[in-house]
Amino acid sequence: MRRKNYEPAEEYSADAYAVGGWGKGIAWYVLGWETEPDEDTEWSGIEERTGNLICVMVGDDKQFSIDPSDVTEIDPESFCRECGQIGCGCCVYS
Repeated sequence: MRRKNYEPAEEYSADAYAVGGWGKGIAWYVLGWETEPDEDTEWSGIEERTGNLICVMVGDDKQFSIDPSDVTEIDPESFCRECGQIGCGCCVYS
């Protein structure tokens, strides 16, 4: 499967986020703003933002295209850094 293209999203600098529609128990990382080639990308090299964010579940590497209105910052001490479960205290940074 082809990886999605993205550019940095400085406004999403928190350690992790919850994503609406995916349950309340999973932490996510925001990789950046999703981009797609347009008709001029072949010669310009410029890609356009789609308006969505590229996110991955903590502990996974599959990329998802997520609407920014579904993304909510969570407390950095509220989730496990290995399994991604919110509330798991196995590997919490404090």
